[in-house]
Amino acid sequence: MNRHRTAAARRAVLVAAGLFLALTALPAGAAPPPDPLGPDGKPITDGWAGAGTPAELAAPPAAARVMAAAPGGYPVTGIDVSHHQGTINWEKVADKGAKFVYAKVTEGVHYVDASFKDNYSGARKNGILFGAYHFARPDKTNGRTQADFFLDRAQYRNDGRSLPPMLDIEWPYKLGGKLVAPGPCWGKSKSELVRFIRDFTQRVRERTGSATMIYTNPNWWNPCTGKNADFGDHYLFISSYTDKVRGLPAGWDRWTLWQYANHGKLPGDQNVFNGNLADLASLAANPAGPLPRPVVGDWDGNGTMTPGLVSAEGETWRWRLSNTLDGTPDPALDFTYGDAEKTPIVGDWDGNGTYTPGTVDAEGKRRDYYLANGFRSGPADIHTGFGDIEDIPVVGDWDGNGTFTPGAVDSSGKLHEWKLTNTFAKPVTEVEFEYGDAAKTPIVGDWDGNRTFTPGTVDMDGERHDYYLSNVNAAGPTQVRLGFGAVYTVPLVGDWNGDKVFTPGAIDASGDAGLVWQLTNSLTGGSTVEVSFTYGSTGSTSVPAPAANPAPSAAPSPSAGPSPSSSPSGAVAAGARPSASPSSTPAAAPSPSANRTPAAAPSPSPSRAAAVGASPTPRPAPSASHAHPATRTAPRP
Repeated sequence: MNRHRTAAARRAVLVAAGLFLALTALPAGAAPPPDPLGPDGKPITDGWAGAGTPAELAAPPAAARVMAAAPGGYPVTGIDVSHHQGTINWEKVADKGAKFVYAKVTEGVHYVDASFKDNYSGARKNGILFGAYHFARPDKTNGRTQADFFLDRAQYRNDGRSLPPMLDIEWPYKLGGKLVAPGPCWGKSKSELVRFIRDFTQRVRERTGSATMIYTNPNWWNPCTGKNADFGDHYLFISSYTDKVRGLPAGWDRWTLWQYANHGKLPGDQNVFNGNLADLASLAANPAGPLPRPVVGDWDGNGTMTPGLVSAEGETWRWRLSNTLDGTPDPALDFTYGDAEKTPIVGDWDGNGTYTPGTVDAEGKRRDYYLANGFRSGPADIHTGFGDIEDIPVVGDWDGNGTFTPGAVDSSGKLHEWKLTNTFAKPVTEVEFEYGDAAKTPIVGDWDGNRTFTPGTVDMDGERHDYYLSNVNAAGPTQVRLGFGAVYTVPLVGDWNGDKVFTPGAIDASGDAGLVWQLTNSLTGGSTVEVSFTYGSTGSTSVPAPAANPAPSAAPSPSAGPSPSSSPSGAVAAGARPSASPSSTPAAAPSPSANRTPAAAPSPSPSRAAAVGASPTPRPAPSASHAHPATRTAPRP
């Protein structure tokens, strides 16, 4: 990860380059060329993530990267740093919106970064999720030895606020004008490099239980490892100074972090996260390996919402949904749908009371939605576009007519700016207002049971998740405020008992038992978990392994505590943002549109949306086996 050079540093580099050319013609015994300069304008003494990146890959396009604006569609930003950035004002870094940081700790078994302790304490004190990284030196010792050297100093804790340990594996860099090892592959064979990476990652797993965040580039990885595809159960931090990621190293079907520029408005390299704040919290809560994306919805039309998991299988999303709140999967709801490069979402697109899948993309000039009205692979039934690519997509029933349509949330200012539409036919903004602190994650839901979705936000710091909910689609004060779920859990919202009111939930992925879903049926501010079950695995595979846990009690008592709901593709539930807030005041929704087609529903997990449509097939009719515990089985009125 290359560091920002000041104008003086760049001039020094040019002078040094010219001096080197002149000295090559001097007689033997002439002074050697000066050391190349690091991002701090001082001679290089060690590497940093991106230090060895070839010049043709390292320079971000000037027009697009001078200010290093984050690529559209990825609102969660962060940085990576080392001692080359000097003393960092972490309060300012947090104020400017950085949500995560990786800081260098070690290199080989000979170097410890002098700024690591200050970076560690400064970032954590200011609520920034922290990760430590090791610059690999395969030319020095084996991977296991280097992993131990790194972990002994990294202060890694599986505390829900630490990111997975990171291995920086890339090209050799120059020291004293020469590469520190034969390039590009450190003088090692493909099999030797694969062994080094395997030994390092296995040792990290042994000592921490965590997968490894692997920082690399396909231009290095593919030739130097022989396109080895064995490491897809670890997280990918890709370096690509381009307008979008154009290809991944062998073995990965998605990236987790993207370093898109080596300088910008924040210290160090500029990065984005592939998801929303809920996903980032999930990453810190479950370092064991990439998790399936949780979604929630009413899959059988009985008025209550139940869990689902979405995981990438090759280029397609695999959906595994349950119609009960006890962790029992439904074989009839195991299907594939959507391009895994897009973000999965869910909603009731045709107003029949049943949530079905969709995807939304994150490239181009607008958000494109690909929505299906059934549980099957195939082409989309609805394709529409709405919202700028930089906006956070949400979906919900904004006018109470029973169908979900798109919305967009602009979080570039101090408050979220909401733009909603009630149609799929050439949608235009029908309702626009400001609501919620832009530093918090937008969510949507029906907070008062009047069948209209309205906005809310949930914060991702402190000791718990705090919800701020509004009952109208208009600017104004918060009507409902409550806390539910430890901060290291993944927040979500939904109607868990069929009373038409969305309440909070949380997914705890911190243990070995699996994904533990904790739900409440109250918005009175208490933290009582009324329903708890396990659905999904926290193993290093993306294929969920649903397992039944204690079933919820037959009738949860109305006690304080939020309950999760499925929310739009930006919802807080592992990728989707929760929906509006409870109040008896109908949301100020736009007038029903005559040409309105089924509206897009929110998906509780923000990740790449799947857009492969499905051919219309009848949905499975609800059966007795689909009845949710402690909820009514009649269709929603």
